[in-house]
Amino acid sequence: MERIVTTWQENGMQYTITAKPINNTAPVYTGPPNEMVSIYEYIGSKTPEKGIGDKVYKKAKQVDAKISTKEVITTNYTGKILLYERVFLDMYYNAVVGTMNTTPIVTPQVVATTTVVETKTYEYDADNDDLPF
Repeated sequence: MERIVTTWQENGMQYTITAKPINNTAPVYTGPPNEMVSIYEYIGSKTPEKGIGDKVYKKAKQVDAKISTKEVITTNYTGKILLYERVFLDMYYNAVVGTMNTTPIVTPQVVATTTVVETKTYEYDADNDDLPF
């Protein structure tokens, strides 16, 4: 069973990257990709590392991901929690076929450089053309 990992449009084309389990051994999430889940639910009902919620929120705002809230009442916490689309959390955590690397995606710093290229003009000389065609 294949799963869409990500899609994007560029230069009038639609690109889709899919993943499928090797030998059907990896668990695959089969629910809707736009399902809204908390970080806690996404990482398997574990408390996320300190500060991860703030990092996820900032990245979600940066990429204009959909964010909503939900009221929860548990023995450990009562209040609002943030929910994100599963597809965003998949991209953030770089999830592959239901197994995930919980190291967040770090956007590499872009360094702008300028390169000066010298251009030369060449004239075609049919008499000295040694190409066989």
